[in-house]
Amino acid sequence: MKKKLIAKTIKVQSLRESQIDEMFKLFEIFYENVSFLRFKSDLFAKTKVIILLDTEKRIQGFSTFYDFDFPHHQKNYRVLFSGDTIIAPTYWGTSALTMEFLKNMILLKLKYPTRPVWWFLISKGYKTYLLLANNFIQYYPRYDKQTPIEQSTLISALSEKFYPGKFNAETGVIEFEANEHEHLRESIAPITDDLLSRYPKIKFFNDHNPGWKKGDELACIGEVDPLLGVVHPFKIMRKLLRLKK
Repeated sequence: MKKKLIAKTIKVQSLRESQIDEMFKLFEIFYENVSFLRFKSDLFAKTKVIILLDTEKRIQGFSTFYDFDFPHHQKNYRVLFSGDTIIAPTYWGTSALTMEFLKNMILLKLKYPTRPVWWFLISKGYKTYLLLANNFIQYYPRYDKQTPIEQSTLISALSEKFYPGKFNAETGVIEFEANEHEHLRESIAPITDDLLSRYPKIKFFNDHNPGWKKGDELACIGEVDPLLGVVHPFKIMRKLLRLKK
């Protein structure tokens, strides 16, 4: 049985210093070339954070985000931009973070029902990419469909907004010099030959972001749709039923 986590969404400004220290210690487990000042600066550039608490109220994971208006090609998008997303390895496979994140996204869509709402995600690890690819109906880039021009230009514009001069429009990757950006430790979520042969989404991520080991980020978007609140619980139920057979 998987260990249980409680997910809470709170304002970044309401975090205690002790909680920020706890989050950074978790961050250090996963990444090399890290800086507390850079971590804290990135954290306070967001407005909200999902924290995952174990039964003893210790932080075992978190994800930061904020949303904003983004005019693009005569459309006024509402965009949710998420930052660092981490779950302690002991709790990999639990759905608390995904469900809480989807809840926030659906509430955002209900707040802007007539406007296009998209999640902007940058991914230097395949597990982060799978949060998008395994839970969204419309997302890009993806292995089984070409990215439409409208979504391709949206990815480019958002990438340039946050990482000016770093986005490679030909590859769709935000590229960094060696040791310029934090990167996953070699022991964290390695991509094995077995994963590449069995999972086309992981192979796609690896092929399209070959510099992920040095911290390069695959720029991605997913359309926020109220149906997300139906699709993911259905997947969980289907998985549980398979386990019972």
